[in-house]
Amino acid sequence: MAEQPASGERYFLESLDRGLSVLECFDEQHRERTLSEVAQSVGITRSTARRILLTLVDKGFLRLDGRNFSLTPRVLRFGFSYLAALRLPQVADPHIEALAKELGETISVTILDGPDVVYVARVRSPRIIRISITVGMRFPAYATSTGRVLLAGLSADALGDYLKTTTFQSFTPQTISDVDQLRTAVGQVARDGWSMSENELEVGIRGAAVPIRDRTGAVVAALNSSLQGTQYTRSDVEATVVPKLVATAERIGSDLSLG
Repeated sequence: MAEQPASGERYFLESLDRGLSVLECFDEQHRERTLSEVAQSVGITRSTARRILLTLVDKGFLRLDGRNFSLTPRVLRFGFSYLAALRLPQVADPHIEALAKELGETISVTILDGPDVVYVARVRSPRIIRISITVGMRFPAYATSTGRVLLAGLSADALGDYLKTTTFQSFTPQTISDVDQLRTAVGQVARDGWSMSENELEVGIRGAAVPIRDRTGAVVAALNSSLQGTQYTRSDVEATVVPKLVATAERIGSDLSLG
């Protein structure tokens, strides 16, 4: 495996690093930013921020409306290119479609990207759901069932780094945002082989997840079912939903191994 370059090495492009940081400072909470806000968020001077922002406007990645900059759909090219090259969605789609029909629930596949889970495949239930989630969206791993499954698949060192470097916040009173409690919860998921979250990301959002493993047994993704029915207790989920998730995850993992 190639060693990752450090930011102090000669071929590290500081200008590119700053440009990417400018793009990353636009998110769901900050859909529009002024020049001053970008400079403060990224930690660069106003003059540097201005040059980067106007370059990104010229390239079509940002638009300028008065004093406010915002992303354009052109940035989706990066995400779509990545997803197009990723085999997982193609392999998983027929399996999660079948499971969604069987359970009558929304089924999703996520991967771990830094501190977040990213949705790479999803089949929605015909039921009305409280939150609209689409492929490409991301949420903090610690507050989701899929995130706990993916964290449980990390090595001890990688999990330790995650816990040290991630900023935790409580989205609801039920969110586990304490490091020691989260470490305990992740350990329990590793022992159980599945995870369930209730009202942690948003009140009314519940889900169960299991790992998807490659041919070596490594966790490469997580398979999730929403739990919209109020009839689901943890025992019900373990007895009826989890076995179906596990079987589907095994089929996905088996098909991935054929590639």
